[in-house]
Amino acid sequence: MTYASQTGTQPPPLLRIPASQKAHFAAALLTAAGLLFDYLTPLGVAAGLIYTAAVLCTIWATKPATAYTVAVAGSALTILGYLLFHRAGVTEWIVVANRGLTLLTLWIFAFMVYWQKSIQISLERKQNELMAIRDNSVEGMVTIDSQGKIQSFNRACQQIFGYSAEEVAGKNISLLMPTPYRSEHDGYTRNDFKTWQQEYIGASREFQGQRKDGTTFPLTASVSEIRVGGHLLFSGIFRDISEQKRAEAERERFIEDLSRSNRDLDDFAYVASHDLRAPLRVIDNASTWLEEDLAGTLDEDSRENLQLLRSRVARMDRLLDDLLEYSRIGRKSDQRYQQLMLGDALMQEVLMLVDQPEGFTVRIDPAFKNIQLVNMPLKQIFANLISNAIKHSETGTGNVDVTLQDTDGHWVFSVADDGPGIAPEFHEKIFMMFQTLKSRDQVEGSGMGLSIVQKHVQQAGGTISVQSAEGEGCEFRFTWPKHQPAATGGN
Repeated sequence: MTYASQTGTQPPPLLRIPASQKAHFAAALLTAAGLLFDYLTPLGVAAGLIYTAAVLCTIWATKPATAYTVAVAGSALTILGYLLFHRAGVTEWIVVANRGLTLLTLWIFAFMVYWQKSIQISLERKQNELMAIRDNSVEGMVTIDSQGKIQSFNRACQQIFGYSAEEVAGKNISLLMPTPYRSEHDGYTRNDFKTWQQEYIGASREFQGQRKDGTTFPLTASVSEIRVGGHLLFSGIFRDISEQKRAEAERERFIEDLSRSNRDLDDFAYVASHDLRAPLRVIDNASTWLEEDLAGTLDEDSRENLQLLRSRVARMDRLLDDLLEYSRIGRKSDQRYQQLMLGDALMQEVLMLVDQPEGFTVRIDPAFKNIQLVNMPLKQIFANLISNAIKHSETGTGNVDVTLQDTDGHWVFSVADDGPGIAPEFHEKIFMMFQTLKSRDQVEGSGMGLSIVQKHVQQAGGTISVQSAEGEGCEFRFTWPKHQPAATGGN
């Protein structure tokens, strides 16, 4: 008894010869045998059959052209045998006919082998390409038969589920599902195959998958039907959506946090509009009563102090108004934010809201006559920008030009003045809340005007920028979409 039989295994062969080399060796051996038989039987029939067999051996060769190579060799040897070997007692035309038929047969079979081999290589190449696509796809791809048994399982599936292809081969696809989905799937495949097809085929469904370690995870599956010959197969594409679900949960948490923040902002707006104003009114009233009751005893400094107190109360009141306005932008419904009106009529109403000194000229672009604009918040935006230009003038005189440009899908508005200008290092600061470039004792304001303008513009989907240098005037440019969805606004 040998060692191989004792262990139940066969010893590995000492020499492994590839099939292509075997084909070349067999073709060479048959060609040599054909030359020998051609010498022994000058009729050429036996040699022709052997040369044809040599051509057929090239079906196992690697390259299709090998068939032509062997056919060339066989043809050359057939002709050489006719020229060299003695043919005593044999009719010449029979020999010529036999060798002619040999050449014809050789090339017919060579062409057939070449054609068959080319088709085989093409199919193998396509099969390898499909396998490479399947195995290197980032999506999990699995093929099952009509009984739900797994036929193929690509690398992505192995990474998703933790099984190797060998572990799942021939197993039911329900192996990859937790208990509820597993029983549902088994019920479909056993009892109502047509219903299963209608439920799964051609649709992307979301359900729970189960890994080899027993953990479950969300995934989507798309199943398509494939018919190969008389066999019915199903191809499934699996996608692990765990990260997507985590992102969705994070987004939901963010939305909830944002909603809670908005509710807190609503509460603050209520407090600011009611509770904070009450003590301001008390302070304002008390200072007025003090001034009236002590009119005969107050000196000039005391009166100035009481007046300063009331001016600070008024400033705080305006600051609360602006803060409330800023917090409500885009959050409270207002019919004026959907009302359209002619551009020139809108600008006339804007000028009525602006306290325009006699030394100031505000010029409106005639192109406003030909367009329609939303009443709010454009009225507030233009009023803020024009008022800023007037308020920050150092001479009390000047010019303000309001122009527009028509671009694809947007209006580009410009409000330019010839005032003192703004240094470039302050171009971003001016849009921040509560920021002013001059003391409020010099220029009265809450520091919220440009913040409100910027938020209105951004809420509408536009942009705003400033072009200015110290001593060279100032130009604010902002874009405004021509077509907006139903807007919400600030009051």
